[in-house]
Amino acid sequence: MPTSGLLVESPQPISPGRTPDRSPFHNLIRRLTPMARIRDLYRRAQQPINRSILENVLAEMKVECVVSDADLARIPLSGPAIVTANHPFGLLDGAVLGALLTRVRPDVKILTNIMLAEVPELHDHCFFVDPFGARDSIVRNRRGVKQAISWLRSGGMLAMFPAGEVSHLRIREVGIADPEWNSLAVRLVRLTDAVTLPVFLPGCNSATFQALGLLHPRLRTAWLINEFLGQTNKKVEVRIGSRIPAEVIFNAGSDADATRYLRWRTYILSRRGRPSSRFRPMLPPFALRSSQQPIVAPASSEAIQADLNKLSAAQRLYETSDFTVYGAKAREIPALLHEIGRLREITFRGVGEGSGRAIDLDSFDFYYTHVILWSRIRQELVGAYRLGLTTEILPTLGVSGLYTNTLFRYDNRLLQRLGPALELGRSFVRPEYQRQYAPLLTLWKGIGRYIVLNPEFATLFGAVSISNRYSPWSRELIYRFFESREGDDDLRTLVNPRHPFRPRWTRPGDGLASDPCCRELEHLLDPISDVERDGKSLPILLRHYAKLGGRLLSFNVDRNFSNVLDGFVLVDLRQTSPELLSRYLGSDGAHAFGAYHSLCKSGQ
Repeated sequence: MPTSGLLVESPQPISPGRTPDRSPFHNLIRRLTPMARIRDLYRRAQQPINRSILENVLAEMKVECVVSDADLARIPLSGPAIVTANHPFGLLDGAVLGALLTRVRPDVKILTNIMLAEVPELHDHCFFVDPFGARDSIVRNRRGVKQAISWLRSGGMLAMFPAGEVSHLRIREVGIADPEWNSLAVRLVRLTDAVTLPVFLPGCNSATFQALGLLHPRLRTAWLINEFLGQTNKKVEVRIGSRIPAEVIFNAGSDADATRYLRWRTYILSRRGRPSSRFRPMLPPFALRSSQQPIVAPASSEAIQADLNKLSAAQRLYETSDFTVYGAKAREIPALLHEIGRLREITFRGVGEGSGRAIDLDSFDFYYTHVILWSRIRQELVGAYRLGLTTEILPTLGVSGLYTNTLFRYDNRLLQRLGPALELGRSFVRPEYQRQYAPLLTLWKGIGRYIVLNPEFATLFGAVSISNRYSPWSRELIYRFFESREGDDDLRTLVNPRHPFRPRWTRPGDGLASDPCCRELEHLLDPISDVERDGKSLPILLRHYAKLGGRLLSFNVDRNFSNVLDGFVLVDLRQTSPELLSRYLGSDGAHAFGAYHSLCKSGQ
């Protein structure tokens, strides 16, 4: 169903059942296409009347629309909305979209090819435009577009195919895809404040259709109705993305930039649920290895409680009504350290990571400081972090004493520029508590209290993981975002991965992380959620560090930890917004921290 982006006016309406005089090309198409069979199909679809005509058409053709409940819930129930979809089949696309959308709301119109004005039954469901370039098409197209604008301003939904023609073999993209989209959808958003809903229909037309297009594009167009009539007894999957607010389009820059963004948001839905054969994953999915050891037995509750009882009041960093956060060295908590290692491994295996050992403890654990989250109500360990103090580690063990040195090679100038710093890592919250935000927030407030007590540590660094539960596409999008964002940071030259991540982009537009619509990390939330089968979005720790002003300077593939992708993150708390600093350090703590560093700066 080709559409047009021309804003032009028709002086007279198109009568149902006929179209005005056409160019010789249009007349040729009419002779080559079996419109009588189309009209007959729609006449037969008039009954039963308890469904829309488009649903009846699909029933006549024995075409089943397959869509998830989660995707259906993304369709706005009211208000102006523009559905932008790819155009893989032709006439079937409009029937599928119209039937699906009218299940959710009745006020749906489709912007479609004026050839279908010859089917009277479609006049209640469509606005018509002429893509064939006839002498009088300009005035007719303006009428269709004006109808669409009026419909949207009245709060209706408009479905359209911005490609203007059906997907076909494109040599440049080494595959079958839409041609470049026109900017009509973007201009309609700017005029009506409509929300945009990206929709992707997997599939393509027959080899005959593609071959005819190689001979001449008009032969391909002439064959479209034959394709439609041959598309019986099939299932058509519909993938629906997250809504795109009008503000995103307003802030996108030019119409061309915004159109490219809408096309990208539609086509990324093709990545959902599987890496395609054209996108070979750099990181293989985590598989349980035959050598993976059974999880070690827990330490006794009596021994764990004895460890806690030995800790001083000064080691209680933070408390809430439910939790207490402690800080301790390994030698002070042997039983509790055992439980930390046990629960770490359980938690990490649950997200496709893990060491594969019976317990996740390493040599670094025995001289790092552990920040421990304890549930007083359930009397159990909830989560933990470990902190490496550069002021303790570097003088005695050098750079090899840092865990992150196993992942990244440091230039000595980096550590000199950091000054006193805390290496953060091996964080976890056990699975039973992960649906709550309070445990992680409480852990971070405990770390904040540690910093208030030791304000010389203004810099945090470490490895933030992007697990193998994320698709290769999502991991690479995150990588591309930070590569483009931090590209001019001179610190990047001072830290290098031991096993570099090697992305493989195969389609134009996949690297859109530097686009005006993706300036902030939060702009990746919906695209990643649209692609991930379970709807998950950015890793929570990655978002947390970014809000603190963190920079990701390098990426490494951890071959000893299930090939997880680790980003080297660096946070200078002196650059963190006062509001966020107060949230984690407390208002008094943030003031004291700021005063300490103001004094240090004035004393230099």
